[in-house]
Amino acid sequence: MIMKRSVAANAVLGAVALGAATMLIVSVTQNSGAVTTASVAVAAPAPTTSAEAPSLTTQSTTSTTPPPATISAEQGEEIAEAVQAAARKSVSSAKVGMEVYDRETDSVVTSLNTSQQFNSMSVVKLLIAIDILARDNWVLPSQSTQDRITRMLSYSDDALASSFWVSGGGDEIITRDVKLMGLGSGTRAPSTEGEWGDTKITAADMVTVYRYLEDQVPQQAHDLLYNAMFHAATTGADGTNQYFGIPNGLPGTVWAIKQGWGSSGSTAYYNTTGLIGQDTRYVAIVLMSGSLGSYSAMPKALTNATAQLAPIFKT
Repeated sequence: MIMKRSVAANAVLGAVALGAATMLIVSVTQNSGAVTTASVAVAAPAPTTSAEAPSLTTQSTTSTTPPPATISAEQGEEIAEAVQAAARKSVSSAKVGMEVYDRETDSVVTSLNTSQQFNSMSVVKLLIAIDILARDNWVLPSQSTQDRITRMLSYSDDALASSFWVSGGGDEIITRDVKLMGLGSGTRAPSTEGEWGDTKITAADMVTVYRYLEDQVPQQAHDLLYNAMFHAATTGADGTNQYFGIPNGLPGTVWAIKQGWGSSGSTAYYNTTGLIGQDTRYVAIVLMSGSLGSYSAMPKALTNATAQLAPIFKT
């Protein structure tokens, strides 16, 4: 049985208030270049990081949850093959890890390479946010901290993630999350200290993370995280269009997402993860990597790959 929640989808998201401070930034840059690996002292984000609530018209909430899935095991395998083929049509070097989990029937609908590791890029920001709240026994932090968490998730703000990463003890964040949520051996802290975007994740473990969020996290803390992902801005803090994968690939669905994009060494990554359905019935994870030269083609490739999941969500 899934735990039904009443989500305050129309909650007003507060503005981020950040004072001047100096912090250590060692972060992954979400652009077509290589990952930033240098440690630099920078001022905390100035007024340009002030958050405005994303438009509530970014997605419709009138969709209804599909009836019980009628996808057979054979159809699930065909969908998985279609996801892989669609990704490789645009990016021949594409590797894909994917899982769709039905919380109502407690079953995996379709999956592909679920234990294969991928660099998380900004998907790790959800793990950072969960750790912040869990460390204080799920008591909501100050309003300013709530606003910073919201912006980190909604706008995928790297500077805020770096600040939280440092204050949370860096790699210890991932160690705590693995223990808290019972994640597998595929989720690991980055091999180079401070490069949070190089945290290793798997499709199977990310399904576990979203299931934990829906079924275990207390209501107020859950709603803070869910609302931030429900209101994911079209354009991220770095100027990237965040609506690849689930939003553009599965139009007409209700979703709450955390996306990731970037590069590390000679490998590029695009990841789309989230909850689908007005009652968050489904968890959908599609992780993709490819050669660095294919970086610009990856958003479209991931969107086309994710679109192959559409038969699962048809009413």
